[in-house]
Amino acid sequence: MANTQPPRNPNLKSNVRIRTIIAVAAFTLGAFGLLIYQLYALQLRDAEHYRTEAVTQQLQDTELPATRGNIYSANGKLLAKSNTVWNIIADPAQSEKNGATETEIRTGAEHIAELLNDGTSADDIYAKLTARNKNGELYQYRVVAQNVEKPVADAIIEYSKSYRTAPEKEGETGYRIAVLSTEQSTTRSYPYGAFASSVIGFCNNDENGKLVGAYGLEKSYEEDLAGTPGRSIAETNVNGEILANTEADVHDAIDGNNLNLTLDENVQAIVEEYLAEAMDTFSVHGRGSAIVMNVKTGAILAMASLEQFDPNDPMTVYDDKMQTILDKTDALTADDIDWLEGRLGEKNVAGIIADGVISQETTEDENGNTISSEYTQLQGMLREAQWKNKNITELYMPGSIFKLITASAGLDSGIMNMNQTFYCNGELTVNQGSELWEHTYHCANGEVHNLQNMAQALDNSCNLWFIQAAQTLQPTVFYDYIRAFGFTQPTGVDLPSETRWTSVYNAQQMAEVDTNLYTAAFGQNEAITPMQMATAIAAIANGGYLVTPYIVDSITDDAGNIISQTDTSVRRQVISEEVSQEILSMMENNVDPNGTLSIRHSCKNAYVAGYRIGGKSGTAERTDRHLRGDGDYYKAMSFSAVLPINDPEIEVFVLLDDPRWIHDYASQVVAPVVGNIISEVAPYLGIEQDANYNPTGNVTVQTCLDYTWTNAQVTLNQLGLQHKLIGSNGNIVYQYPVGGSSVPVGSTIYLYTNTDQDAMTTVPDVTGKSGSFASQMLKASNLNVQFEGDSSGRVVSQSTAAETSAAYGTIVTLTMESDGSDTADTTDITDTQVEETTEEAVGENTEQ
Repeated sequence: MANTQPPRNPNLKSNVRIRTIIAVAAFTLGAFGLLIYQLYALQLRDAEHYRTEAVTQQLQDTELPATRGNIYSANGKLLAKSNTVWNIIADPAQSEKNGATETEIRTGAEHIAELLNDGTSADDIYAKLTARNKNGELYQYRVVAQNVEKPVADAIIEYSKSYRTAPEKEGETGYRIAVLSTEQSTTRSYPYGAFASSVIGFCNNDENGKLVGAYGLEKSYEEDLAGTPGRSIAETNVNGEILANTEADVHDAIDGNNLNLTLDENVQAIVEEYLAEAMDTFSVHGRGSAIVMNVKTGAILAMASLEQFDPNDPMTVYDDKMQTILDKTDALTADDIDWLEGRLGEKNVAGIIADGVISQETTEDENGNTISSEYTQLQGMLREAQWKNKNITELYMPGSIFKLITASAGLDSGIMNMNQTFYCNGELTVNQGSELWEHTYHCANGEVHNLQNMAQALDNSCNLWFIQAAQTLQPTVFYDYIRAFGFTQPTGVDLPSETRWTSVYNAQQMAEVDTNLYTAAFGQNEAITPMQMATAIAAIANGGYLVTPYIVDSITDDAGNIISQTDTSVRRQVISEEVSQEILSMMENNVDPNGTLSIRHSCKNAYVAGYRIGGKSGTAERTDRHLRGDGDYYKAMSFSAVLPINDPEIEVFVLLDDPRWIHDYASQVVAPVVGNIISEVAPYLGIEQDANYNPTGNVTVQTCLDYTWTNAQVTLNQLGLQHKLIGSNGNIVYQYPVGGSSVPVGSTIYLYTNTDQDAMTTVPDVTGKSGSFASQMLKASNLNVQFEGDSSGRVVSQSTAAETSAAYGTIVTLTMESDGSDTADTTDITDTQVEETTEEAVGENTEQ
């Protein structure tokens, strides 16, 4: 058979060998080339990158937070402070590298939850110890717990250091299962709760847990308060633990600066007390606001917006009335809707209350997006409302208080003088015969004032007189003064969120539509902020200079060094000093029954005996809103008073938005509130009384039964008497001394709202004491004093025996030495001891 196999190639082995050598050589060259390339990349091209990575893995870089600066009142009271706390930080990625099992991590989470003891569950902690990002990678930084006190933080870190995996070799220690560290942080606290909260504001935590100002001064002075964080850099081992005997490189944080306010906590407390009482007494459906400021400098001594909130827990709605309505599960009543519209505005709540029920169900829009429930939306609106500072963020119609601006324009322009007269017959029709603009104006209640000069028109608050004044001024002149008084731009107060919008007619609008000019003349249909109105009145009071209001007096560092000091900023002179004096004389006439320019004294409810006070009221009908359920307009009532009128120092401005009471004018509703504030603020600030206006001797006590606290005090203010309220707000059911009694000027009348039983006190022994010290002792015991003889002498006897019981307000007559020659009294004690005696003598039932 023939052989079919091909002949053997004698060069086959040689060819295979050559190919193999070539392949090996190529592989070797490729490998060496790759190695050389990697060495190039590592050592040359990417050297800096890998060096940085190595350093990062070997170093622990920790931010050291700065302590936020404090906020102090004018008298050094601490209103906002920061407390050092600790955050617990986990490194889940390192726990996995250390070989920690799921069971071990769960056990650790349970123990950490026990140590925290703040309600955090073990499951929550486990989730953070094993948290992964969206790519499925374990985080290297995860906050396990925030704001932990140091003893708890130390205990957790000590546990994490001791809780380890089983050692790989005998004599070694295992690796940490829960790799935890601490991070210093701060919390913000407000020692006085809701006090001045609309001014101070509050802080939120950002995504990194850092405090950031959200409202009020906390927001507007964020850069000054926050400080600059520091850093601590320390070497670590492969397990992320700081190496022993290694010194960290520390760059200290720079703490924030402190704010020192012009706000006086005593004046603020008086203002908040009377404003809160007025809100309750007059059933104010909107909010109330108040400002006390130095008219010469612009320094704000008090600023309040009620209802307020507790900045320690700003998410809670603190208005019980609003929260009760919010929590309703059944249909809203007409009264509920009235309150919601009054507080939040009918346009804002229209969609929510359309069906008369506040739903707690979420919905979806046409694009499938989730829409918050009506409950959540309304809750957010109520929170936002209580956070806002009404004095600077909301517009209001000023009403007749704006007539001061019209009068100032008339006098300063030279177009009018105080003797300018116009006639008021009760109604005035303008543009008669015009189908488009004809309108008939009236004075309040259809009153007829006949022929009046400017002072009489201000006192009568005559709309028709001021319409004719505006006709005389013409739009261009009138608008020039509106701008000059600052109604077309923000005041510049150092608080956040001052609205940049106002609603005032310009010259062209007033020229094109006469009714715009006429309504503006008496404060209708134009809207400004309370702060703008108060600043304009201050300009009238201080000689005509428009100043920038401010509330931060100075900024200091933690060593007390002054970083910046606020100086008075005069924006411009609006009216002459002569015109300022003329307007002030008319304002005094409105308030003070001793005035001689006219006899009505329409604002006498703001009068406080002994002080020369000028003021003006304003009641505006809210024509931008629908009518109330009773068919009347919603109303904004405001009042401004300045004193002492011969050289004004302070202004007290109060606004009540939508009050509901039997009387419907600011002169009867808001003026008493202003007078009551003055009765306490003026003596505290040391504003001297004028001897010509200060009653002496004895006066007859007014009967205050069935009066509200606010209006009871008005009658006492006018008589030169003081008061103390015993019980909660409400109508007076009993008083002592009783109505008709004759008491010395300056005596205190005790007003009871809950009982007709006298509160009793023990009469101290004041024999042998000087008259002034004896008076202090008796007043500290809630007793009144009357002298027989020279009060500068010594007490020979007292009409009510020492150590006996007497009713609050009892008049103790002190018989004094006849010559009064002995003025030394070695038994008199210090002012501090007098204050202590006063505090001890105040009965438990007394509330003011």
